[in-house]
Amino acid sequence: MSVRRWLDGTRPKAATQNYIALALGAKLGRRVDLAEIGFNGGLQAVGPDATQHGAEYLPNADAAVDLMSQLTAADLEDQPALVRSQWAQDATPSIITGYMFADSLHVVDGDELRRGGGTAAAAIRATAANLMDLDFRYGGGHVRKMLLFYFKSEIVPLLQGNHTEAERRDLFSAAAEVAQLLGWSAYDAGRHGAAQRYFVQGLRLAREAHDHVLGGRLLANLSHQANYLGRFNDAVQFARAAQSSTLGKATPAVTSMFLAMEARALASSGHTREFARVMHQAEQFFEQCIPDDEPAWISYFNAEELAGEAAHCFRDLRQPEKARLYAAQAIGPDDTPPRTRAFIGMVSAAGALTNGDLEEAVDLAINAVDLAGPLQSNRYVRYLTDFHAQLAETHASDHRTRLFVETVMRHYPEIDLGTASLLTRVA
Repeated sequence: MSVRRWLDGTRPKAATQNYIALALGAKLGRRVDLAEIGFNGGLQAVGPDATQHGAEYLPNADAAVDLMSQLTAADLEDQPALVRSQWAQDATPSIITGYMFADSLHVVDGDELRRGGGTAAAAIRATAANLMDLDFRYGGGHVRKMLLFYFKSEIVPLLQGNHTEAERRDLFSAAAEVAQLLGWSAYDAGRHGAAQRYFVQGLRLAREAHDHVLGGRLLANLSHQANYLGRFNDAVQFARAAQSSTLGKATPAVTSMFLAMEARALASSGHTREFARVMHQAEQFFEQCIPDDEPAWISYFNAEELAGEAAHCFRDLRQPEKARLYAAQAIGPDDTPPRTRAFIGMVSAAGALTNGDLEEAVDLAINAVDLAGPLQSNRYVRYLTDFHAQLAETHASDHRTRLFVETVMRHYPEIDLGTASLLTRVA
């Protein structure tokens, strides 16, 4: 019917025009411009619903699906309104209240969801798992466009279709998993307004699915992002909401991860005693976990991952010896991905520098940069720039500072470290 209207002279919507061009481009293996196929529209600027209201917890799940459609379309086209969007600073209380109290949270277990599942939801989860593995290894920039196109072209139409109640829940649960991965990829790419909006709308999809543990996972993601952006109180509140909304339902490893997010935020805000109490709880819950009884998605959260969270905390508390101790525990002998090793390496380097061990700090940092290579992650770039700022503050004229800068420039020539003036001073 849509093609018939097109042939009759009715123009497809702007978003449809762009997706026709994207699909043809994928088929031909090259970019297809709109003018080449007789269009001159392009995506309209993303509407206020996506930018202004995208960080709101919506009472209607269909509205959340529509917003996700708008967000992914705008993100694919790098529309300025979305690219420039920032973390909505006043949204946290309404997100938490909306999720936890807007309506009754009917709790279903995983077996009930699986009984109602279909092949479509299973295909979404399998695709998400493969893309998440690529994201974990290479950074969010590696898979972001693929995720966006997949959600817009494949998942949105499924969510808008008619299904049995069980099938609908399973589809919305699977879609929420992809929304949270979209959030992580945007977060990793430095698009914090988009990331927050994906997490929040994914939270609404999880609620529609009655998937309380996935909802807690998305709240924990919001906590992680808020902490990174310096919104420490928001980060604490999101982490505590994740725990409260899954009380008695989350497995030990999942609960441990939620507690670790709270501990990260408490450490960032300098609450040493509260951090110690919460991190101890996280360790206690983790000791109770039985891997075979845990959901598959939490398998990444092993003893090394928990040690890595503690290392970050002690770095932020400026306790370098403990930061280095836990950083050493965060690296497994065989199975720690290079990306994780690179992050932990920079945490170790920061701890050594705080402790006054310049040579060790620079050696650790250079090894971390070489290990990561051109990792597509704005978060990792910030680790590098933060370390450089700390290094340049007290050792600007040291030849080891130049070695670090040269290493970063080799892998990340686009990073501005103020290298021109720095290299002039140390040359």
